[in-house]
Amino acid sequence: MDKERFLAFYEEAGYRVVDSFAYSDIKLFLMRNRPKIACRVLYGVIMLLILLGIGLMIGGLWKQAGEAGQFWLETGGSLIFALVGCALLIPVHEFIHWLVYRSEGAADVRFGAIWHSFAFYAAAHNFLADYKTFKRIALAPLYLLSALLLLLLLFPMPLWGKVAVALVLLFHLSSCSGDLMMLAYMSRYKHRRVFTVDDMDNQVTYFLEKQS
Repeated sequence: MDKERFLAFYEEAGYRVVDSFAYSDIKLFLMRNRPKIACRVLYGVIMLLILLGIGLMIGGLWKQAGEAGQFWLETGGSLIFALVGCALLIPVHEFIHWLVYRSEGAADVRFGAIWHSFAFYAAAHNFLADYKTFKRIALAPLYLLSALLLLLLLFPMPLWGKVAVALVLLFHLSSCSGDLMMLAYMSRYKHRRVFTVDDMDNQVTYFLEKQS
């Protein structure tokens, strides 16, 4: 189905287009519609605190190692495990989106990637989601995976293992930034009858307002 026919269905049902973007332009769209400064500062502070924690743990590794060779061996182990963890995290993150989409009633949920932006996504074709629905979909991976990684940090393990988990947590939070920015954009319309819907055949996201 082409874009015109896709939109015609909603226009006939009483919706009008408030905004839209092509998947290939998602980063430009998000940069044009950045969250409020307070949200960006809070997010930045959290990321800096995690970086500080990683730095302190690496300092602890240096003290424990006693020699440069052992330190670099343990640091290298941390990086390898972190890279594996990050690679595994991407499909798990998108699978959680898939589960929530399905629980909300979406019938056609698809996965994809925008390689030039190194962005991965799960989206539901032709599924209307209001602010509250989109909020549940967007935040599910953030809540579930953050809780899991924080619990892992509490388990007894070698310090190099904690460094690896903290690095994965940092990657996880950075990979949630797109979801959070989209949610911040949708929050502008939470008191209006605005819905987001994906035309995945044509790789376009629309924001539609139901007219009375």
